[in-house]
Amino acid sequence: MIKENNTLLDNKLIRMGIVCIGVWFFFRFLFTLVAPFILAFLLITLCYPLLERIQKRIPIKKKFLALGIFLPLFILAAVLLWIVVLFGGRQLEGLPAVCAQAGQQLELFFHRCCGGLDGKFGWDGQQIETYLIEQMTVVMENVQIQVVPQLLSSSYNCFKGIFAAVGFLAITCIAVFLMEKEYTVLVEGLKKSEEMQLIWSVVEGVLSYIITFVKAQGVILLIISILCSVTLGIVGVPGGILFGMLAGFLDMLPFIGTGIVLVPLSVWQLLNGEYARMVVCLVLYGVCIVARELLEPKLIGKRIGIAPVFMLLAVYAGVKLFGVGGIVKGPLALIVIYEIWKTERGV
Repeated sequence: MIKENNTLLDNKLIRMGIVCIGVWFFFRFLFTLVAPFILAFLLITLCYPLLERIQKRIPIKKKFLALGIFLPLFILAAVLLWIVVLFGGRQLEGLPAVCAQAGQQLELFFHRCCGGLDGKFGWDGQQIETYLIEQMTVVMENVQIQVVPQLLSSSYNCFKGIFAAVGFLAITCIAVFLMEKEYTVLVEGLKKSEEMQLIWSVVEGVLSYIITFVKAQGVILLIISILCSVTLGIVGVPGGILFGMLAGFLDMLPFIGTGIVLVPLSVWQLLNGEYARMVVCLVLYGVCIVARELLEPKLIGKRIGIAPVFMLLAVYAGVKLFGVGGIVKGPLALIVIYEIWKTERGV
């Protein structure tokens, strides 16, 4: 009996090992090719009940209704991407001037800090200030000589990525239009076929996770964006509304969050002598962390079934295995493996 149990356990471990290798191969080599069609299937699944309700009132084919819903959204996304490109290009052009201004602010900050060292601690403040400014000058020169030209020369790759994103959205839109006609037949075929039961159960689990995650992150993004934009706007931070929206968007990304915006912003306020604004930025950063910690369990709860620490591990492993795209691929791969494991156990 013990040998039989050990044999079954070994077989399950072997199967799950093969599954893990297959999932890695799919996300490493095939995911990029089929991603527009996966997104199209997800969008149709998410909006199909809405399309049916609309069709009962308006006698129009679902594929045209779907096109009427998603095409404006895709156009809006493409326009936003183009705006980001234009804004980013202007910021890159002004980067040398920003570096020079930052250098001046740092010199003024060092002068303020070192000026009182003579009286309070008996140190040679002038000598310390001179040393710090020399080191800062070396750093700023290296930035202007090496980093800035590299950023400017990488604009081609940036434009290439934007055009690829627009192409991705266009293919997804066409796939939505074409896939809607066969959606019902495809889903019924997956449900009826015994061979496809495993695939369909995995698809349902992944779709449930994606829908839950996207809804939750959308609500959290909106709340944190409004909180940051309003707060930074009230205290008079230049560009506060834009920085607040950016902080809300980046809050969705693990390891980055609002800190990538609010912490450098607080340092900049410190260099400019705006100590009250600096404190507001740091307090706002803490409030955003607490808000996410309170909102995420309520919006997602136990519907995913995977502990947050494993999702964090999936993101880290995904970045290591797949690069930057692993932020998305890692959690998706974990969900696929988890759903297959549940099916194997008969859960």
